Amino acid sequence: MKTSHAFLLLLALCALTASSCKREPKVDFKRTDNTVIIRLEADPDRLNPVLSTSAYARVVFEQIFSYLVTQDPVTFEFVPQIAKSLPERREMPEGLITFTYEIREEARWDDGSPVTANDFVFALKATLNPQVPAATRRNYLTFIKDLQIDPNDPRKFTVLSEKYILAEEAIGGVVPLMQEKHYDPQGLLRAIPLATFLNPEAIGALAKTDPRLAQFAEAFSSETFSRDAAGVTGSGPYRLETWETGQRIVLTKKQNWWGDKAGKSALALAAYPDQIIYKIIPDAVATINALKAEEIDAAANLEANDFAELANTPLVAERYNLYSPASLINYFLYINTTNPKLSDKRVRQALAYSINTQEIIDNVFNGYGQPVVGPVHPSAPYYHDGLNPIAQDIAKAKDLLAEAGWKDTNNNGIVDKEINGQRIELSLQYLLAANREVSRNVALLIQDNAKKAGIAIELVAKEPSALLDDFKSKNYEIGAGGRSYSNTLWDPRQSWHTQGDNRTGFGTPETDALIDSIRVTLDEKKRTQQYKKLQQIIYDEQAEIYLLAPQDRIAVHKRFESQPSPVYPGYSIPHLRLKK
Repeated sequence: MKTSHAFLLLLALCALTASSCKREPKVDFKRTDNTVIIRLEADPDRLNPVLSTSAYARVVFEQIFSYLVTQDPVTFEFVPQIAKSLPERREMPEGLITFTYEIREEARWDDGSPVTANDFVFALKATLNPQVPAATRRNYLTFIKDLQIDPNDPRKFTVLSEKYILAEEAIGGVVPLMQEKHYDPQGLLRAIPLATFLNPEAIGALAKTDPRLAQFAEAFSSETFSRDAAGVTGSGPYRLETWETGQRIVLTKKQNWWGDKAGKSALALAAYPDQIIYKIIPDAVATINALKAEEIDAAANLEANDFAELANTPLVAERYNLYSPASLINYFLYINTTNPKLSDKRVRQALAYSINTQEIIDNVFNGYGQPVVGPVHPSAPYYHDGLNPIAQDIAKAKDLLAEAGWKDTNNNGIVDKEINGQRIELSLQYLLAANREVSRNVALLIQDNAKKAGIAIELVAKEPSALLDDFKSKNYEIGAGGRSYSNTLWDPRQSWHTQGDNRTGFGTPETDALIDSIRVTLDEKKRTQQYKKLQQIIYDEQAEIYLLAPQDRIAVHKRFESQPSPVYPGYSIPHLRLKK
């Protein structure tokens, strides 16, 4: 769990801010209360940490739920959260490893009962239940072979694990602590041994015959446990007060929260704001107006041109710190390789050659970004820097299309081809999020340049939740994508294995075997070679067309102590401390 030198350099660079280092003059702020108002670009999909797949949800539910470990917001080393310490690790025969955890004595649920290992076991069962729509997280937990609770201490347990590069991080940071008594009041999962859940064949067979699994999944996936104040409850410092769809989500710090008793050294349990209000503001102009009116305290992912303007607006500059940290995000295009028009990699390559990425960086992101070549962030030590970002080459794009049989036979400017006995033009629907000016501006540039190569693109804007459903079900042709990264090793299974949450449809026995090998290769040199081989294949296939890694653009009100971070949303919400 060591932080890479490249990442430390990235962290050092991101300490640079757009605000002055000079002593600030005294300013009368509009609000002085200890309530933090955060801008969210869209509603979360839900506030159930096992089921959610939304980055917007995570910045909310991380304040409600606790994990065994988390990342320090300053050093990004893993540190204990609800666990007393990092796990005791032991190498076992046959390549197995054990991790022993102990939950803090102070940890309590809202009803005053202690948090125990049984609550972790319950959350693990809930995640591994095949009737629960949590395939994304299940992919990270296939390495767990057994779990034993200490017979003399209900807060202590040991996990037996296969070799896996992210075993410690996944145990500590993928499975949230969830109160069994609250989320499974009928005890539907308690009577089923954990060993059954840890055996994919056994739990798969049981799911077909045992109604308890489906009954639990239906209740667990309900609105009650996803968005109701009485249903969404965890061991974290905040409780859900209200959620007004499209308007705001309000969290209030719990009175006598147990984490305050853990001492100042437990930074992972710090929770300074009395209340956190997430204000849903999709529109960029409305966000800027809210900043100027001091109606919000923090906003990330500001539009590049607006961000530059804010730095030169005295009203804003004297009240907000403006940060531009390097962001652990890649922007790309999803390509549905199962679609007949896009199944030939030469067509996907042609689309990539039609795009002018530098134009996007300069015109849409005001220079705040760099081109990338694949799904690994450039800060990672195993990023394939031997691959060159694809530069725009319209002639090359046309040649590739012609090689794949796409030619403009009717001279209307759009190439066409006979597929299954029918003449079809290369006209593609491009899905993007509604009310996202940046996403739309990127799409317009791609649309304009693709036409030069003979590819017609129709822009279709949808709400983020509908967009996510279409990508998961492969009900799309191409679409705007973004992916955030944590400072850990990359496990490509979720996005690229044919058994994972593979949204492009690309995968072969070779790539599956390579991914399976990466996940268990602890030798860094050998694993780096495998990482680069996979990146090379993805680069050749262009199943995702990579655009850029942006610098974030963040504003945080000066009445709070804050520090920029490369991890979304670019600052640590519970560590926003009101200045005296």
